[in-house]
Amino acid sequence: MDVSQSLKEACARPDSLFARSEEDLINLVYKEFPQDIDRLKRAYSIRDGPWTPPSTPSPSYILYKENYDEVNRTLVGFLALRWIHTDQYETFIGTQSPAPQLTRESFDWIRQFYAQVITDANTLYTLIYSIIINDLGKDPQLAIDYHTHTGEDISALNHDAILLQACKHGLIHSLDTLPAQDRDDVFKAIQLGATFNFGQLAQAENAPACLIALLEMKGSKRSFQIRFMEQILDIAGAAGNMDWTCAKKLIQPIFEGYRHVYEVYEGVTTGTLTLRSGYNWILIRRAVLLCLEDGVREFDVEGDPRDRALMRLFCLGNVTTRDKALLYEAAWDALDEGTRGRLERALNVDGVKGEPAVQPTYMPALLGRVYGRDALVCAFRFLCRVMSATDIGDPEVVVIERSVYKVLKEVVESEEFQNDPTILEGVDVPEGVVVL
Repeated sequence: MDVSQSLKEACARPDSLFARSEEDLINLVYKEFPQDIDRLKRAYSIRDGPWTPPSTPSPSYILYKENYDEVNRTLVGFLALRWIHTDQYETFIGTQSPAPQLTRESFDWIRQFYAQVITDANTLYTLIYSIIINDLGKDPQLAIDYHTHTGEDISALNHDAILLQACKHGLIHSLDTLPAQDRDDVFKAIQLGATFNFGQLAQAENAPACLIALLEMKGSKRSFQIRFMEQILDIAGAAGNMDWTCAKKLIQPIFEGYRHVYEVYEGVTTGTLTLRSGYNWILIRRAVLLCLEDGVREFDVEGDPRDRALMRLFCLGNVTTRDKALLYEAAWDALDEGTRGRLERALNVDGVKGEPAVQPTYMPALLGRVYGRDALVCAFRFLCRVMSATDIGDPEVVVIERSVYKVLKEVVESEEFQNDPTILEGVDVPEGVVVL
Protein backbone atom coordinates (compact mmCIF):
# COMPACT_ATOMS: atom_id res chain seq x y z
CA MET A 1 0.00 0.00 0.00
CA ASP A 2 1.27 3.46 -0.96
CA VAL A 3 0.64 5.63 2.12
CA SER A 4 1.35 8.79 0.13
CA GLN A 5 -1.41 8.01 -2.38
CA SER A 6 -4.52 10.20 -2.26
CA LEU A 7 -8.06 8.86 -2.41
CA LYS A 8 -8.49 10.44 -5.84
CA GLU A 9 -5.43 8.59 -7.12
CA ALA A 10 -6.54 5.33 -5.48
CA CYS A 11 -9.92 5.50 -7.25
CA ALA A 12 -8.12 4.74 -10.53
CA ARG A 13 -7.61 1.20 -9.22
CA PRO A 14 -10.78 0.32 -7.27
CA ASP A 15 -9.82 -3.33 -6.75
CA SER A 16 -6.67 -2.22 -4.94
CA LEU A 17 -8.52 0.55 -3.13
CA PHE A 18 -11.12 -1.77 -1.64
CA ALA A 19 -8.57 -4.47 -0.86
CA ARG A 20 -7.13 -2.19 1.85
CA SER A 21 -7.90 -2.80 5.49
CA GLU A 22 -10.89 -1.07 7.04
CA GLU A 23 -8.62 1.16 9.10
CA ASP A 24 -6.54 2.16 6.06
CA LEU A 25 -9.69 2.99 4.07
CA ILE A 26 -11.14 5.13 6.85
CA ASN A 27 -7.89 7.02 7.30
CA LEU A 28 -7.55 7.50 3.54
CA VAL A 29 -11.01 9.04 3.17
CA TYR A 30 -10.45 11.19 6.26
CA LYS A 31 -7.18 12.49 4.84
CA GLU A 32 -9.13 13.54 1.73
CA PHE A 33 -12.07 15.23 3.51
CA PRO A 34 -10.99 16.13 7.08
CA GLN A 35 -13.08 19.31 7.45
CA ASP A 36 -16.25 17.66 6.16
CA ILE A 37 -15.93 14.60 8.39
CA ASP A 38 -15.07 16.77 11.39
CA ARG A 39 -18.37 18.63 10.87
CA LEU A 40 -20.24 15.36 11.34
CA LYS A 41 -18.98 15.15 14.93
CA ARG A 42 -21.55 17.84 15.80
CA ALA A 43 -24.43 16.42 13.73
CA TYR A 44 -27.64 15.22 15.39
CA SER A 45 -28.84 11.61 15.02
CA ILE A 46 -31.52 9.16 16.14
CA ARG A 47 -31.00 5.77 17.77
CA ASP A 48 -33.40 2.84 17.84
CA GLY A 49 -33.68 2.40 21.60
CA PRO A 50 -31.30 0.34 23.79
CA TRP A 51 -28.38 -1.29 22.02
CA THR A 52 -25.22 -3.28 22.56
CA PRO A 53 -22.29 -1.97 20.48
CA PRO A 54 -20.00 -4.36 18.61
CA SER A 55 -16.71 -5.26 20.23
CA THR A 56 -14.69 -3.88 17.32
CA PRO A 57 -13.70 -0.19 17.21
CA SER A 58 -16.10 2.03 15.27
CA PRO A 59 -14.95 4.15 12.32
CA SER A 60 -15.11 7.31 14.43
CA TYR A 61 -13.14 5.60 17.21
CA ILE A 62 -10.45 4.73 14.66
CA LEU A 63 -10.23 8.43 13.77
CA TYR A 64 -10.87 10.20 17.07
CA LYS A 65 -10.72 7.58 19.84
CA GLU A 66 -14.34 8.53 20.53
CA ASN A 67 -17.72 7.56 19.11
CA TYR A 68 -19.65 10.09 17.03
CA ASP A 69 -22.96 8.87 15.64
CA GLU A 70 -23.06 10.67 12.29
CA VAL A 71 -19.40 10.02 11.57
CA ASN A 72 -20.11 6.32 12.07
CA ARG A 73 -23.28 6.38 9.97
CA THR A 74 -21.51 8.13 7.09
CA LEU A 75 -18.39 5.98 7.14
CA VAL A 76 -20.35 2.73 7.39
CA GLY A 77 -22.10 3.86 4.21
CA PHE A 78 -18.64 4.21 2.66
CA LEU A 79 -17.64 0.76 3.94
CA ALA A 80 -20.85 -0.65 2.47
CA LEU A 81 -19.55 0.50 -0.91
CA ARG A 82 -16.52 -1.65 -0.31
CA TRP A 83 -18.68 -4.68 0.57
CA ILE A 84 -20.64 -4.18 -2.65
CA HIS A 85 -17.51 -3.84 -4.79
CA THR A 86 -15.87 -6.92 -3.26
CA ASP A 87 -19.08 -9.01 -3.30
CA GLN A 88 -19.18 -9.48 0.49
CA TYR A 89 -22.85 -10.37 0.81
CA GLU A 90 -22.54 -12.10 4.18
CA THR A 91 -20.69 -9.12 5.65
CA PHE A 92 -23.26 -6.73 4.15
CA ILE A 93 -26.28 -8.43 5.74
CA GLY A 94 -24.38 -9.17 8.97
CA THR A 95 -26.76 -8.95 11.93
CA GLN A 96 -29.94 -8.28 9.91
CA SER A 97 -32.91 -10.31 11.15
CA PRO A 98 -33.50 -13.36 8.91
CA ALA A 99 -37.14 -12.64 7.97
CA PRO A 100 -36.77 -9.23 6.24
CA GLN A 101 -33.11 -9.80 5.37
CA LEU A 102 -31.84 -8.38 2.08
CA THR A 103 -31.84 -11.24 -0.42
CA ARG A 104 -28.85 -12.33 -2.43
CA GLU A 105 -30.79 -11.39 -5.58
CA SER A 106 -31.31 -7.84 -4.35
CA PHE A 107 -27.66 -7.53 -3.36
CA ASP A 108 -26.73 -8.63 -6.87
CA TRP A 109 -29.13 -6.00 -8.29
CA ILE A 110 -27.26 -3.32 -6.31
CA ARG A 111 -23.91 -4.66 -7.49
CA GLN A 112 -25.07 -4.63 -11.11
CA PHE A 113 -26.37 -1.08 -10.80
CA TYR A 114 -23.07 -0.02 -9.20
CA ALA A 115 -21.10 -1.63 -12.03
CA GLN A 116 -23.23 0.08 -14.67
CA VAL A 117 -22.96 3.55 -13.11
CA ILE A 118 -19.49 3.64 -11.54
CA THR A 119 -17.41 3.05 -14.65
CA ASP A 120 -14.38 5.31 -14.09
CA ALA A 121 -12.21 6.85 -11.40
CA ASN A 122 -13.94 10.25 -11.48
CA THR A 123 -17.39 8.77 -11.00
CA LEU A 124 -16.20 6.59 -8.11
CA TYR A 125 -14.55 9.57 -6.44
CA THR A 126 -17.69 11.66 -6.98
CA LEU A 127 -19.83 8.95 -5.40
CA ILE A 128 -17.54 8.74 -2.36
CA TYR A 129 -17.58 12.51 -2.04
CA SER A 130 -21.38 12.48 -2.19
CA ILE A 131 -21.48 9.93 0.65
CA ILE A 132 -19.27 12.13 2.83
CA ILE A 133 -21.16 15.42 2.42
CA ASN A 134 -24.72 14.05 2.33
CA ASP A 135 -25.52 14.83 5.98
CA LEU A 136 -23.41 17.95 6.56
CA GLY A 137 -26.61 19.96 6.96
CA LYS A 138 -27.19 18.14 10.26
CA ASP A 139 -24.26 20.04 11.74
CA PRO A 140 -25.89 23.02 13.51
CA GLN A 141 -22.69 25.00 13.00
CA LEU A 142 -23.30 25.02 9.23
CA ALA A 143 -26.51 27.06 9.64
CA ILE A 144 -24.63 29.34 12.06
CA ASP A 145 -21.83 29.79 9.53
CA TYR A 146 -24.44 30.60 6.89
CA HIS A 147 -26.06 33.18 9.17
CA THR A 148 -22.66 34.77 9.83
CA HIS A 149 -21.96 34.84 6.09
CA THR A 150 -25.33 36.12 4.85
CA GLY A 151 -27.28 37.44 7.85
CA GLU A 152 -30.10 34.97 7.06
CA ASP A 153 -31.31 32.36 9.56
CA ILE A 154 -31.89 29.01 7.81
CA SER A 155 -31.77 26.82 10.91
CA ALA A 156 -35.47 25.87 10.56
CA LEU A 157 -34.90 24.31 7.11
CA ASN A 158 -34.39 20.57 6.68
CA HIS A 159 -30.76 19.45 6.60
CA ASP A 160 -30.79 18.87 2.84
CA ALA A 161 -31.99 22.43 2.21
CA ILE A 162 -29.36 23.79 4.61
CA LEU A 163 -26.65 21.94 2.68
CA LEU A 164 -27.93 23.37 -0.60
CA GLN A 165 -27.84 26.93 0.69
CA ALA A 166 -24.35 26.38 2.13
CA CYS A 167 -23.12 25.08 -1.24
CA LYS A 168 -24.66 28.02 -3.08
CA HIS A 169 -22.69 30.43 -0.90
CA GLY A 170 -19.37 28.59 -1.08
CA LEU A 171 -19.35 27.29 2.51
CA ILE A 172 -18.56 23.69 1.47
CA HIS A 173 -15.05 24.33 0.22
CA SER A 174 -14.38 20.75 -0.86
CA LEU A 175 -17.05 21.05 -3.56
CA ASP A 176 -14.81 23.51 -5.44
CA THR A 177 -12.07 20.89 -5.73
CA LEU A 178 -14.13 18.69 -8.06
CA PRO A 179 -13.82 18.88 -11.85
CA ALA A 180 -16.57 20.99 -13.44
CA GLN A 181 -18.76 18.10 -14.66
CA ASP A 182 -18.53 16.24 -11.36
CA ARG A 183 -19.18 19.42 -9.38
CA ASP A 184 -22.23 20.14 -11.53
CA ASP A 185 -23.61 16.62 -11.05
CA VAL A 186 -23.11 16.78 -7.27
CA PHE A 187 -24.74 20.19 -7.07
CA LYS A 188 -27.74 19.03 -9.11
CA ALA A 189 -28.11 16.05 -6.78
CA ILE A 190 -28.00 18.36 -3.75
CA GLN A 191 -30.64 20.57 -5.39
CA LEU A 192 -32.79 17.50 -5.90
CA GLY A 193 -32.32 16.44 -2.27
CA ALA A 194 -33.50 19.81 -0.94
CA THR A 195 -37.05 19.20 -2.22
CA PHE A 196 -37.08 15.47 -2.97
CA ASN A 197 -35.83 12.86 -0.54
CA PHE A 198 -35.67 9.24 -1.73
CA GLY A 199 -36.49 7.83 1.68
CA GLN A 200 -39.39 10.21 2.10
CA LEU A 201 -40.99 8.95 -1.11
CA ALA A 202 -40.22 5.31 -0.26
CA GLN A 203 -42.03 5.90 3.06
CA ALA A 204 -44.80 8.10 1.54
CA GLU A 205 -43.62 10.88 3.85
CA ASN A 206 -43.60 13.62 1.22
CA ALA A 207 -46.40 14.69 -1.14
CA PRO A 208 -46.98 13.96 -4.85
CA ALA A 209 -46.13 17.59 -5.66
CA CYS A 210 -42.55 16.91 -4.53
CA LEU A 211 -42.10 14.60 -7.51
CA ILE A 212 -41.87 17.69 -9.72
CA ALA A 213 -38.19 17.66 -8.78
CA LEU A 214 -37.77 14.44 -10.77
CA LEU A 215 -38.82 16.23 -13.93
CA GLU A 216 -36.01 18.72 -13.35
CA MET A 217 -33.54 15.80 -13.45
CA LYS A 218 -34.56 14.92 -17.00
CA GLY A 219 -31.37 15.00 -19.03
CA SER A 220 -29.21 14.63 -15.88
CA LYS A 221 -29.17 10.85 -15.66
CA ARG A 222 -25.58 10.54 -14.38
CA SER A 223 -26.32 12.95 -11.54
CA PHE A 224 -29.49 11.08 -10.60
CA GLN A 225 -27.85 7.67 -10.75
CA ILE A 226 -24.97 8.79 -8.53
CA ARG A 227 -27.53 10.26 -6.13
CA PHE A 228 -29.53 7.03 -6.13
CA MET A 229 -26.44 4.94 -5.41
CA GLU A 230 -25.45 7.35 -2.65
CA GLN A 231 -28.92 7.08 -1.12
CA ILE A 232 -28.73 3.27 -1.13
CA LEU A 233 -25.42 3.58 0.73
CA ASP A 234 -26.93 6.17 3.07
CA ILE A 235 -29.59 3.72 4.23
CA ALA A 236 -26.95 0.97 4.34
CA GLY A 237 -25.08 3.07 6.90
CA ALA A 238 -28.16 4.40 8.70
CA ALA A 239 -27.63 2.14 11.74
CA GLY A 240 -23.86 2.59 11.64
CA ASN A 241 -24.03 4.54 14.89
CA MET A 242 -25.24 1.36 16.62
CA ASP A 243 -23.72 -1.46 14.54
CA TRP A 244 -20.78 -0.61 12.30
CA THR A 245 -20.15 -4.19 11.18
CA CYS A 246 -22.82 -4.41 8.46
CA ALA A 247 -25.55 -2.63 6.49
CA LYS A 248 -28.13 -3.36 9.19
CA LYS A 249 -30.89 -1.03 7.96
CA LEU A 250 -30.91 -2.01 4.29
CA ILE A 251 -33.31 -4.91 4.70
CA GLN A 252 -35.42 -6.32 1.87
CA PRO A 253 -38.61 -4.20 2.33
CA ILE A 254 -36.60 -0.97 2.52
CA PHE A 255 -34.54 -1.89 -0.53
CA GLU A 256 -37.71 -2.65 -2.47
CA GLY A 257 -39.05 0.78 -1.53
CA TYR A 258 -35.92 2.45 -2.89
CA ARG A 259 -35.98 0.37 -6.06
CA HIS A 260 -39.58 1.44 -6.58
CA VAL A 261 -38.46 5.07 -6.23
CA TYR A 262 -36.03 4.47 -9.09
CA GLU A 263 -38.88 3.01 -11.13
CA VAL A 264 -40.92 6.15 -10.40
CA TYR A 265 -38.00 8.33 -11.59
CA GLU A 266 -37.85 6.41 -14.86
CA GLY A 267 -41.63 6.61 -15.30
CA VAL A 268 -41.93 10.31 -14.50
CA THR A 269 -38.97 11.38 -16.65
CA THR A 270 -40.12 9.33 -19.64
CA GLY A 271 -43.72 10.50 -19.31
CA THR A 272 -45.27 7.09 -18.60
CA LEU A 273 -46.21 8.19 -15.06
CA THR A 274 -47.77 11.43 -13.82
CA LEU A 275 -46.75 12.86 -10.46
CA ARG A 276 -49.82 11.31 -8.79
CA SER A 277 -49.59 7.95 -10.54
CA GLY A 278 -45.87 7.89 -9.72
CA TYR A 279 -46.68 8.44 -6.05
CA ASN A 280 -49.44 5.83 -6.23
CA TRP A 281 -46.89 3.37 -7.62
CA ILE A 282 -45.13 3.41 -4.24
CA LEU A 283 -48.41 2.77 -2.41
CA ILE A 284 -49.50 0.05 -4.83
CA ARG A 285 -46.20 -1.80 -4.49
CA ARG A 286 -46.57 -1.74 -0.69
CA ALA A 287 -50.14 -3.08 -1.03
CA VAL A 288 -48.92 -5.88 -3.31
CA LEU A 289 -46.21 -6.77 -0.77
CA LEU A 290 -48.71 -6.91 2.10
CA CYS A 291 -51.22 -8.98 0.15
CA LEU A 292 -48.62 -11.75 -0.01
CA GLU A 293 -49.21 -12.15 3.74
CA ASP A 294 -52.02 -14.52 4.76
CA GLY A 295 -54.95 -12.69 6.31
CA VAL A 296 -54.26 -9.27 4.74
CA ARG A 297 -57.13 -7.95 2.63
CA GLU A 298 -56.74 -6.33 -0.78
CA PHE A 299 -56.47 -2.54 -1.00
CA ASP A 300 -57.79 -0.31 -3.78
CA VAL A 301 -55.19 2.45 -3.72
CA GLU A 302 -56.37 4.24 -6.86
CA GLY A 303 -60.13 3.88 -6.38
CA ASP A 304 -60.73 4.21 -2.63
CA PRO A 305 -59.41 7.31 -0.75
CA ARG A 306 -59.67 5.43 2.55
CA ASP A 307 -57.46 2.60 1.31
CA ARG A 308 -55.02 5.09 -0.19
CA ALA A 309 -54.78 6.94 3.14
CA LEU A 310 -54.25 3.67 4.99
CA MET A 311 -51.50 2.65 2.60
CA ARG A 312 -49.73 5.96 3.23
CA LEU A 313 -49.90 5.19 6.95
CA PHE A 314 -48.55 1.69 6.27
CA CYS A 315 -45.61 3.23 4.39
CA LEU A 316 -45.04 5.87 7.08
CA GLY A 317 -45.03 3.14 9.73
CA ASN A 318 -42.93 0.67 7.71
CA VAL A 319 -45.75 -1.88 7.86
CA THR A 320 -44.57 -5.06 6.14
CA THR A 321 -46.27 -7.85 8.13
CA ARG A 322 -49.84 -9.08 8.67
CA ASP A 323 -49.82 -8.39 12.42
CA LYS A 324 -48.63 -4.82 12.01
CA ALA A 325 -51.09 -4.18 9.18
CA LEU A 326 -53.97 -5.39 11.35
CA LEU A 327 -52.72 -3.24 14.25
CA TYR A 328 -52.60 -0.11 12.10
CA GLU A 329 -56.05 -0.75 10.63
CA ALA A 330 -57.46 -1.35 14.11
CA ALA A 331 -55.99 1.97 15.30
CA TRP A 332 -57.43 3.68 12.22
CA ASP A 333 -60.90 2.23 12.94
CA ALA A 334 -60.62 3.33 16.58
CA LEU A 335 -60.33 7.00 15.59
CA ASP A 336 -63.46 9.08 15.98
CA GLU A 337 -65.22 9.71 12.68
CA GLY A 338 -64.25 13.38 12.48
CA THR A 339 -60.55 12.76 13.04
CA ARG A 340 -60.50 9.83 10.65
CA GLY A 341 -62.17 11.90 7.94
CA ARG A 342 -59.77 14.83 8.36
CA LEU A 343 -56.76 12.52 8.34
CA GLU A 344 -58.04 10.72 5.26
CA ARG A 345 -58.42 14.03 3.43
CA ALA A 346 -54.99 15.27 4.52
CA LEU A 347 -53.29 12.05 3.42
CA ASN A 348 -54.88 12.39 -0.03
CA VAL A 349 -53.82 15.98 -0.75
CA ASP A 350 -51.33 16.16 -3.63
CA GLY A 351 -50.19 19.73 -3.02
CA VAL A 352 -51.28 22.59 -5.29
CA LYS A 353 -51.62 26.34 -4.91
CA GLY A 354 -54.62 27.00 -2.70
CA GLU A 355 -54.53 23.45 -1.26
CA PRO A 356 -51.02 22.79 0.05
CA ALA A 357 -49.93 19.40 1.32
CA VAL A 358 -48.10 18.91 4.61
CA GLN A 359 -44.94 16.82 4.78
CA PRO A 360 -44.60 15.38 8.33
CA THR A 361 -40.83 14.97 8.45
CA TYR A 362 -39.53 12.35 10.94
CA MET A 363 -43.01 10.84 11.31
CA PRO A 364 -41.68 7.38 10.27
CA ALA A 365 -39.13 7.59 13.08
CA LEU A 366 -41.84 8.71 15.51
CA LEU A 367 -44.20 5.89 14.53
CA GLY A 368 -41.30 3.48 14.95
CA ARG A 369 -41.28 4.34 18.69
CA VAL A 370 -45.03 3.83 19.15
CA TYR A 371 -46.23 0.44 20.41
CA GLY A 372 -49.77 -0.83 20.89
CA ARG A 373 -53.14 0.22 19.51
CA ASP A 374 -53.95 2.94 22.06
CA ALA A 375 -50.61 4.68 21.63
CA LEU A 376 -50.96 4.41 17.86
CA VAL A 377 -54.40 6.04 18.02
CA CYS A 378 -52.81 8.97 19.88
CA ALA A 379 -50.06 9.17 17.25
CA PHE A 380 -52.65 9.20 14.44
CA ARG A 381 -54.57 12.00 16.16
CA PHE A 382 -51.37 14.01 16.42
CA LEU A 383 -50.56 13.28 12.76
CA CYS A 384 -54.03 14.50 11.82
CA ARG A 385 -53.40 17.83 13.56
CA VAL A 386 -49.98 18.16 11.92
CA MET A 387 -51.19 17.36 8.40
CA SER A 388 -54.34 19.49 8.70
CA ALA A 389 -52.36 22.62 9.60
CA THR A 390 -52.14 24.08 6.10
CA ASP A 391 -52.81 27.78 6.76
CA ILE A 392 -49.43 29.44 6.35
CA GLY A 393 -50.68 32.74 4.93
CA ASP A 394 -49.26 32.41 1.43
CA PRO A 395 -51.60 31.33 -1.40
CA GLU A 396 -48.62 30.35 -3.59
CA VAL A 397 -47.42 27.60 -1.23
CA VAL A 398 -47.69 24.02 -2.50
CA VAL A 399 -45.93 21.93 0.20
CA ILE A 400 -45.37 22.76 3.89
CA GLU A 401 -42.86 20.79 5.94
CA ARG A 402 -43.55 20.25 9.63
CA SER A 403 -40.78 18.36 11.40
CA VAL A 404 -41.82 16.20 14.38
CA TYR A 405 -38.20 15.54 15.36
CA LYS A 406 -38.45 17.59 18.57
CA VAL A 407 -41.69 15.87 19.53
CA LEU A 408 -40.04 12.50 18.93
CA LYS A 409 -37.04 13.30 21.13
CA GLU A 410 -38.77 15.22 23.92
CA VAL A 411 -42.14 13.49 24.14
CA VAL A 412 -42.44 10.13 22.41
CA GLU A 413 -39.10 8.83 23.66
CA SER A 414 -39.96 9.87 27.23
CA GLU A 415 -41.07 7.49 29.96
CA GLU A 416 -44.13 9.69 30.48
CA PHE A 417 -45.38 8.92 26.96
CA GLN A 418 -44.91 5.21 27.50
CA ASN A 419 -47.13 5.45 30.57
CA ASP A 420 -49.66 7.87 29.08
CA PRO A 421 -49.58 8.37 25.30
CA THR A 422 -52.47 10.86 25.52
CA ILE A 423 -49.91 13.53 26.45
CA LEU A 424 -49.47 13.93 22.68
CA GLU A 425 -52.83 15.70 22.66
CA GLY A 426 -51.28 18.62 24.52
CA VAL A 427 -48.31 18.98 22.17
CA ASP A 428 -48.35 21.96 19.80
CA VAL A 429 -48.18 21.41 16.06
CA PRO A 430 -44.58 22.05 14.93
CA GLU A 431 -43.78 25.20 13.00
CA GLY A 432 -44.22 24.96 9.25
CA VAL A 433 -41.53 25.66 6.67
CA VAL A 434 -42.30 26.19 2.98
CA VAL A 435 -40.80 23.45 0.79
CA LEU A 436 -42.52 24.23 -2.52
